[in-house]
Amino acid sequence: MKLIKDKEFLKNIAHQINLLNTIGGGVSETYVDIKKYKKGAVINVWAAGVSPEAFKVVLHNNQLTLFSVLQSEDNPEMAAPLFNRIFLLPPQVDLSRIEALHEDGQLKVKLPYFEGTNQPREIEIKQL
Repeated sequence: MKLIKDKEFLKNIAHQINLLNTIGGGVSETYVDIKKYKKGAVINVWAAGVSPEAFKVVLHNNQLTLFSVLQSEDNPEMAAPLFNRIFLLPPQVDLSRIEALHEDGQLKVKLPYFEGTNQPREIEIKQL
């Protein structure tokens, strides 16, 4: 049996094996929880070992996409997705006030409702 003596090759192949292990679920198990409150909702994402920089939050129309990517340190073109979740937001969410925070290894996305959406409002009837 012939051993590989090129240390740079071994370093690169080890990183790729680690990346493939991550794709197979070897590094991080992601847990998503949604809590609803009177003034809005909060999406909590726990992903052990995932850095805050790896998370991405993208809003397009009323679709919120949360995902994280494991980026290769040596090769910026090499990346592996860790998780991807898409949420269709209800019309009462104020899209302009959505916030994302990362604290204590947890991503929190706050979805505030429009002010007064739960308050009844009488509609004036116009005479034509």
